[in-house]
Amino acid sequence: MKSMHFLGFFVLGTIAATAAGCGGDNEGDGGGGEGGAGSTTTSSATTGPVAGSTSTGSGEVDDGNDSLEEAEPIRPEDNWLSGTLEPLDTDADYYSFTGAKGQPVYILSDARPKDDERDPTYPDTVITLLDADGNQLAQNDDPARGFTNDSELLTVLPADGEYFIVVQDCNAAFPQFAFPDGCFNPADVLSFDYGLRLIPLDVAESDTDSLIGDTEPNNDAEQAVQLHYELNDDESGHFTTFAFGNFESATDVDVYSFTPPETPAVDNAILAQLIADQPTGIEGNGATVDVSEIAVFASTDLTNAYAKVDPSTGGDIALPVEAGQEYFVFVKRPAGEVGKNDFYILLHNRTNSDPLEAEDETNGVIETPEAGLVSFPNGGGGVSYAIEGKIADGETADVDIYAVPLDDVEADWTFSVICEAQRNGSGVRELSAEVLNGDGTPIDTATYSATETEDENLYVERVAIPEGAANDRLLVKVSAGTPAADVTSRGYNCLFAYLPPETN
Repeated sequence: MKSMHFLGFFVLGTIAATAAGCGGDNEGDGGGGEGGAGSTTTSSATTGPVAGSTSTGSGEVDDGNDSLEEAEPIRPEDNWLSGTLEPLDTDADYYSFTGAKGQPVYILSDARPKDDERDPTYPDTVITLLDADGNQLAQNDDPARGFTNDSELLTVLPADGEYFIVVQDCNAAFPQFAFPDGCFNPADVLSFDYGLRLIPLDVAESDTDSLIGDTEPNNDAEQAVQLHYELNDDESGHFTTFAFGNFESATDVDVYSFTPPETPAVDNAILAQLIADQPTGIEGNGATVDVSEIAVFASTDLTNAYAKVDPSTGGDIALPVEAGQEYFVFVKRPAGEVGKNDFYILLHNRTNSDPLEAEDETNGVIETPEAGLVSFPNGGGGVSYAIEGKIADGETADVDIYAVPLDDVEADWTFSVICEAQRNGSGVRELSAEVLNGDGTPIDTATYSATETEDENLYVERVAIPEGAANDRLLVKVSAGTPAADVTSRGYNCLFAYLPPETN
């Protein structure tokens, strides 16, 4: 269930992050990307020393590291360093380390408690990376996967030399968004302590390592760099594979390969996810270039792409693939001059898809919608249903209709639909969904329908459930326009969600 972060669902695996020299035998695992169904691993590397806070918030604390000149050294072997942000709305703590050009590093903070990663009584940390002259290179407020306010930054260093890490609360880092304009209320904070950790990352040293380095030349399928699969601790799935690449010229194309293993077994279909870490730039991961295209080809057909997406529009690939089939991934940059640090970070995982469309032969008409969808609780306190469908090619345009039961839904709840196809890399274009009454009659087409574009997900947001809905259900009609001629996949993913009223 990729990119359904609107309602707070799942995480894309984890990174097996280690200090340099440890290879794949990792002490702890850290951050993943957004989206990703079925990922159950959690981060031990992000479990920091926040449980026993002793700060009082009574006034300014002179911790001796409040400027570049006073920066406190931080080393990978330090594990976690402890700090205090007082006063919360002005304090900035500085740390220094020496790095090498091309070295991937993972910088983590930990202030929020493990049992409530969004607890507003703790600091909302922001990490900023500076070069030796104090110029900003990269920054992170909240991780993209969104379940915590503890910032973490994954980047690649642009040169040999000294670097500085700055730790602040949101209110200090972004005064323009200080409470009440965006940050948490500093008056609610009771603990002012945080932990900080620096982890240099080693790229793959074995064929099971989930950290991969871009090895040039890798400009075509014959030179492809293999993406490995590293089993997580309980062998229920795999760590997210992180490929650290670099565009060496304005025309450089990097090629990777992956072959999804058959094990561990999945309940539905094997889903391949490929995400370019975003955002880039000095307010993101520090890269001086975006990835403009990720294209996936089956080894049996290197002429027609199976999947293709432009990550700069917010899309990423998440489509079913065949176990044992080799695939090639072509990563391209936009036209333009070479920057000072044209790296990219490509995330890949093999996960379990949502339940598959099961009644394609009969679900195209109102009289026989596909029923029997499996429910699960959602992060909004309601109930959801998800489907991995396919818009089949044919002389008659394919239409899929799903029955979404109103079991255990209360009168003041609303209904939402979120679907993706093109933004998942599929060849489906103009994916549309319309919410109908349970007997198939339209409700209000303008409000109860939406269409996906390259830049925007299909999102029918919190529409009212008709009083006395027919047959104690709603119907969702899914259709599409003319598919892309250069992309062969026809998959889509939809989430149907009943939600209670929003609370502030």
